Amino acid sequence: MKFKDIFLIPNLITISRLLITIYIFISTSADEFIIANLVLLIALIGISDSVDGIVARKLNQVSNLGTILDPITDRIVFVLLIFWLSSFFNPIFLILLIIREILVSLGGLYVLKTEKTVKVTNKGKLGTALIFISICLGILNKDINTVFIDLFMYISLIFYYFVALEYLYKLNKKNE
Repeated sequence: MKFKDIFLIPNLITISRLLITIYIFISTSADEFIIANLVLLIALIGISDSVDGIVARKLNQVSNLGTILDPITDRIVFVLLIFWLSSFFNPIFLILLIIREILVSLGGLYVLKTEKTVKVTNKGKLGTALIFISICLGILNKDINTVFIDLFMYISLIFYYFVALEYLYKLNKKNE
C-alpha cells in the first residue's frame, strides 16, 4: 500500500462517504427527516456504494488500499445505517441484517489475513441493491404498511443471506 493511494479519486469517494455518513448519523436523528428526504438520503448512500468501484475501474485507479478500504467502509456505513434507522423496522429484520454483516465481516477479515480474494459477483451487487431498496421501502412502510413491502424485504434478506453464504463457501473452497 502506498500513502499516495489515499488521494486516488475512488478512495477519496470512499473516505468521503464514510465521514459524511458518520457526521449525518451523529448530528441528526432519522426521525427528524421528512420521509421523502430520508428515502433520498438512503438511496444516495446506496448509490455511492457503487460509484467508487465504477470510478476506480473507469479511471484505472484500483488500488490495494481501495480493495481494503471500500468493504470496511461499506460494513461500517451499513451497520451505522441499521442502527440509525432502527425505529423504522421490526427488530428481527435488523438483528438478521446485523448477523449477516458480522458473517461477511468475518469473511473479510479472513481474506485480509490469508490474502485470498473473492470477486464481487453480480449476485452480490444485486443483493446489496435489494437491501437498500428494502430499507427505502421499509421507511415508506411505516406510513403505508403493506404486506407486499414486508414480503419484499424478507425475500431480499433471504437473497442477501444466500449471497453471503455463497461468498463464505467460495472462501472456504479456495482454502482447500
